[in-house]
Amino acid sequence: MIWLFSFYNMIQRRYIMLILGCFFLWSGKVYAGAWTLKRGQLGVKFSLSYQKTDERYYSRITPCPLGHTCTRSGQRVPFAFDGESRFTGLFADVNYGLTDEIEFDLQIPFFDIAFTDDVNPLRPKTADIGDIRFGLRYRYLSSPVVSTLAIAAKAPTGFFNKDAEVVPIGDGQWDLEFMGEFGKSLWPAPAYLNLDLGYRIRFAPDIATSNRDPGNEFFFRGEGGYHLFNSLLFKIAVNGLYGAKFIQSNLAIQDSQRQVLYFESGVFWTIKKPLAFDASIQYTLSGKNFPAGAVYNVGLYYLFSLWSKSR
Repeated sequence: MIWLFSFYNMIQRRYIMLILGCFFLWSGKVYAGAWTLKRGQLGVKFSLSYQKTDERYYSRITPCPLGHTCTRSGQRVPFAFDGESRFTGLFADVNYGLTDEIEFDLQIPFFDIAFTDDVNPLRPKTADIGDIRFGLRYRYLSSPVVSTLAIAAKAPTGFFNKDAEVVPIGDGQWDLEFMGEFGKSLWPAPAYLNLDLGYRIRFAPDIATSNRDPGNEFFFRGEGGYHLFNSLLFKIAVNGLYGAKFIQSNLAIQDSQRQVLYFESGVFWTIKKPLAFDASIQYTLSGKNFPAGAVYNVGLYYLFSLWSKSR
């Protein structure tokens, strides 16, 4: 049974890493959607994301928990051996308008994550700087639909290791993302719609670090917002992530794709221009090889105008 526990620990900690992917996708821009900052505007956001869960979406590469019947991939089940994961992510985002159409984005995360179960109830938590993300966005069309192209990269700056007993912070490899963003104001109704469609290329890590190549991923976000008052915006969104199979030693690992679908609801409150507060809850609707359960997010925004021309 020792080999089974060792294999399980290796697979189980991967779920903690999978949590990180969704936060890189959906924690970020000071102004959501296809709209870009004006030239000389500097947006700064500090945000917090939190999840604590004892459930996951099952696949055949992980054990079925005792006392449960696992009949299909994507079934929501408890972690085996009474496992529980806890994730806290702190994000510092900087967005700067190089021109009215081109924006530079930078995200520096700090993660505090832990996973315990009956196999190792004293497994230590990990707290450190995660993988840094940066990119450019170009708004090439303002009407009838605001349209923006984005390119971003994720650098393997976060702690990563092969040790099954230590939860890693990063993915140990580079990512390259391409995304199209489309937004539409519904004025005179105080509302908007936005759609993001993206594709992530996940490069293989250094062979000395890991012999597992992650699969590329398609992701999307559809969002709608309505101003209840001049200073208070209510928003709902659907987020999705669908990946290809992992490859190990030139062989694709069956049923190893990671998938998740979230429904999100939240508010954006302009406290006093240029200061604003954001809060939302993301609920998992379905998934595979992904933790299940609610994710709580709060953020504080501030927009500086470094030039006389303001938004």
